[in-house]
Amino acid sequence: MSLQAKVLNLLSGITDPMIRMDVSSTIYYLMDVYASGSASEEEVRRSLFEICLDVIRFTRPDLVEEEAREQANKFVDELIAAFRIETLRRRVATSFRSRGLPRV
Repeated sequence: MSLQAKVLNLLSGITDPMIRMDVSSTIYYLMDVYASGSASEEEVRRSLFEICLDVIRFTRPDLVEEEAREQANKFVDELIAAFRIETLRRRVATSFRSRGLPRV
């Protein structure tokens, strides 16, 4: 599943367009921070966890705290995996572009 699909899955219970935009743009910003190496993976994970936990608390108020935390951790793991794949894709594309080969 792509990063975009994972973000949309996280946002599925939110109907307010501004909240959806704010959350998704923050996640994509963290993706850029992760890809650039400007922050450690642990720092990015902590920020993603806060975002995911807030979204889950908002969209699933019926969950007890431990369940919400477990779901947030699951989303964080999925997002970090997607970040790794996207980062790898960017590195490969950059490598080939620097050799004058077509974009991926």
